Amino acid sequence: MSREGGPITGGCLCGSVTYSADADPVIQGVCHCADCQRQTGSPFTVFVGVPRAALAVEGDTLASFTTIGEDHGGETERNFCSVCGAPVFSVSALAPELALIKAGSLDDGSWLEPAWEAWTSSAQPWSPRFEHAAGFERGPG
Repeated sequence: MSREGGPITGGCLCGSVTYSADADPVIQGVCHCADCQRQTGSPFTVFVGVPRAALAVEGDTLASFTTIGEDHGGETERNFCSVCGAPVFSVSALAPELALIKAGSLDDGSWLEPAWEAWTSSAQPWSPRFEHAAGFERGPG
């Protein structure tokens, strides 16, 4: 399935934080790094990378927490809603020009097809693999 035209939109669980990105995705992927596992409470995070300058975020409950990845040593700013705790997007030092929108925050994520897996060495042994995704050791968590 391919994405229809128009902006990419979404927000947090409670609706206090919303966003719009008037750009096509640069990358669609999955990150298995330990920090993404902890942030999502699942074995990986699925993300859509868009140019950071194209992302417009609204809502005064947006908060961030910066981590230094155990796997990659890079700094990642993880943005989430301080009311409901839902992850919204991340910005990684490994790809600072991108905003990595969390797939679960998309208003419509039906078009998403992860083509890239990062930090596969940190993947849980029971975690599903993505059939059409290339596996890489380095990536923007």
